[in-house]
Amino acid sequence: MKIIDFFEHWHMVEPKVYGLFHIFWILIDIIVTALLIIFFRNSREKIMKRIVFISWIIIVFFEIGKQLLMSYHDETLNYYWGAFPFQFCEMPLYVFPILIFNKNEKVRNALISFISTYIFFAGLAIMVNPSTVLTGNIFLCVRQMIEHGVQIVIGLYLFAWNRKNTNLKTFAWGSLIFVISVTTAILLNVIIGNNVVDEFNMFYLNENYESVILIVKNIKPHVPWIIFVLCYMVGFSALAIATHFSQVGIYQLYKRAKENSESKMKYQN
Repeated sequence: MKIIDFFEHWHMVEPKVYGLFHIFWILIDIIVTALLIIFFRNSREKIMKRIVFISWIIIVFFEIGKQLLMSYHDETLNYYWGAFPFQFCEMPLYVFPILIFNKNEKVRNALISFISTYIFFAGLAIMVNPSTVLTGNIFLCVRQMIEHGVQIVIGLYLFAWNRKNTNLKTFAWGSLIFVISVTTAILLNVIIGNNVVDEFNMFYLNENYESVILIVKNIKPHVPWIIFVLCYMVGFSALAIATHFSQVGIYQLYKRAKENSESKMKYQN
């Protein structure tokens, strides 16, 4: 386990929000997103799935590393359930493979809608303010930037790739995936968190812990737990649908500008 010892003690000064480290990863996200959209937005589905698969392999590698680092201390491997990989920002670990192997068009569109709105926004929120994930451990810090960067990059790329099939109906089906994800997290909290281990708080919705979710953390102490969960789901869905309309609006503006440019060229010729 020498390699784990190495990464456990591989430290740096904790990066600052919008410091050089943070800005570097923002630029990486912008560049990779632009390249994917420019060169692969009209690619075959097979190519799209290869891109998603490569992204999945990357986040799986870093997730395995995180699990080992969080569970290995003093030359002893003792699994740390608090790091169980079912937080919302780890949903790509599960939905990417489904997208890759799925052959149903409606399911594909629903998955892409979920990834390009809910998952994209979750990644964007952290990249805008990563104060809760930046640490002095280099591996864990890089992993956070890559994990949330993948959410942004793949979310935007998949929207661009599937732009002609994006509408409120596909968003509604994508929202169903969100509901299933939240329900699964709650069941895990009840079955494992309340009966088997401590510090188990998937989606940060365990009623026995304080909430760290920005949009609802001040609500929880004042309302029943079920109302808190409903506020979380409604608030998250509102942000996701705002993301949906923003993406569709930008695409429509681009489409209109392109059509006007093409009509002007035809008129001049």
